[in-house]
Amino acid sequence: MLEEDVIQILRHNRHDLMNHLQIVQGYLSMDKPEKARSKLETFMKLMEEERKLVNLNIPKFALCLIQFNTNYQNFRLSYHIHTARQDLRSLDDMLVEQCRYLMGQIADAADEMELYMVNLQLNELDEVGKSGVEVKLAVQGNFTSEIKIKRKDSVDLSPMVSQSDEGIICSIQIPCD
Repeated sequence: MLEEDVIQILRHNRHDLMNHLQIVQGYLSMDKPEKARSKLETFMKLMEEERKLVNLNIPKFALCLIQFNTNYQNFRLSYHIHTARQDLRSLDDMLVEQCRYLMGQIADAADEMELYMVNLQLNELDEVGKSGVEVKLAVQGNFTSEIKIKRKDSVDLSPMVSQSDEGIICSIQIPCD
């Protein structure tokens, strides 16, 4: 990664931080401490999720999620980490590849004029005989066409997809070595 790319990421993170702080400051100046406290609590939860993400030793995937809203203009991502594992390094490339593939398919079926809310969950597999993680993408919004996500030829993983009036849910299980 180039220095310019790092600076761009830092610039975006600083911009987001300042937006959150300005909202809190605005609520305080309007004498609405409860709204300020609520916004601050929401921001603290966001920072806690980011801490959990960067501590999983999956730097490429973490960077992919941190840059998500910049890379996908009409999608807004929130994510939740539900794993006690502290080292998913062996899954880093696979997580990035699968999420980019899924988002490419989803973006192709999306309306460029609509804003989609994406919730990503990274869950630890706790089934007997299975070790790994599940990536679950829930995307809210109306799509211009039906989403048909096929298994990639280069990878022996099959995403499960369900579509409703509210959006879609994609889930893929990635086993650990």
